[in-house]
Amino acid sequence: MVYQTKRDVPVTLMIVFLILLIQADALVPFVLGNVRVTGWMIFTLLTLLNALIIWSFIDLKYVLKEHHLIIKAGLIKHQIPYEKIDKVVQKKKLWSGFRLIGSRHAITIYYQGGLGHAVISPQNTEEFIHKLKERNSNIIMFTKSN
Repeated sequence: MVYQTKRDVPVTLMIVFLILLIQADALVPFVLGNVRVTGWMIFTLLTLLNALIIWSFIDLKYVLKEHHLIIKAGLIKHQIPYEKIDKVVQKKKLWSGFRLIGSRHAITIYYQGGLGHAVISPQNTEEFIHKLKERNSNIIMFTKSN
């Protein structure tokens, strides 16, 4: 089952601002008149970085497979086996950690191994959590105000 990411205006604006900032940096060598090989290399690398950021933001989804959760964003693909998931936490303030989201309204999945947690924002959070609990009934659910 595939869940697209929930998107909201503040996170989208932050991504757009980041892309514009990186692209402005890519143009600096041309503004300074330094249109040599290094200028073209900087422009190309930063433009490719922007393409990866855009691809990751557009292609952001969470897939519930038979034995594991897949978090996919562009080239990034992270698998978490259901039996390794300990708890799911819903918080109102989520601005830290490994985040592959399109919205501030997200959940944190804590699991054993790897990075230890992932912050995601599925479109239908309640249904997503219910499906996770169907696959691992030992998952503990928390809701925090901060």
